[in-house]
Amino acid sequence: MAIDTYALPVIRYPSGKIKRTEEIIKKTTIAIRKLLTMHGAIHPKSDITRLYLGRKDGGRGLRSVQQTVKEKEQSIKAYAASMATSDKLLAEFRSDALTIELRPDDEKIDWHMKPLDGACHRQVFKVGDLYQTYMWLNKGNLTANTESVIITAQEPVLPTRQLQTKIYHTRDDPRCRLCKDSPELAACIQHIIRGCKQLAGNTYTERHNNVAGVVFRSLHDEYGINKPQDWWNGPGKVNENDRAKFLWDFYIQTDKHV
Repeated sequence: MAIDTYALPVIRYPSGKIKRTEEIIKKTTIAIRKLLTMHGAIHPKSDITRLYLGRKDGGRGLRSVQQTVKEKEQSIKAYAASMATSDKLLAEFRSDALTIELRPDDEKIDWHMKPLDGACHRQVFKVGDLYQTYMWLNKGNLTANTESVIITAQEPVLPTRQLQTKIYHTRDDPRCRLCKDSPELAACIQHIIRGCKQLAGNTYTERHNNVAGVVFRSLHDEYGINKPQDWWNGPGKVNENDRAKFLWDFYIQTDKHV
């Protein structure tokens, strides 16, 4: 937002009047990405195409310098064309090349179809709601560094041990650093987020309870059951009134072992 608000207008305003070569535009674009990388907002190996996609589509929403320059040039040419009939000077300025290609949709498709970068997106597309999935990008309540880490994990280019072994060739053993059992998979880092035995008894349970706590509080509001005032206080084992009963982290005896 800061780049779009403060930096790009400086480039946008003289565009169409001052000629900028493709080389200068490219250097400026690289300089912006370099600064963002230095401050941890972009991973060095993150997908560039996704950086310029809209946030509702799973991108970072950054406007490119090239698009900014071309949009301004196009608007000037369009204005010249509309006024050419009444202004001789603008008639001479008018250019026949009024159509200009901005960011094409096929780039978006290319990102989705990339074997690694688009793998997580394709999995979500099969079973989930993309709008809800990428809502966290639209909310804007995360730091750029946190946002970068999440997207890096989705693409996936986090330095898992399998990635270091198979792609970077900087390690000989691809096995998990915690359980020493399964490899730390690169594709959507499945092992780390759901398959490590060392994390199963505590970290996974805590993550599950954090999500369940949101459901717990919503249902308690709906059924009029008192809940803890502070979000970090967990619910009791049994919460009930004359309308409903909620059991939290409760052992249930079944006929067969589950």
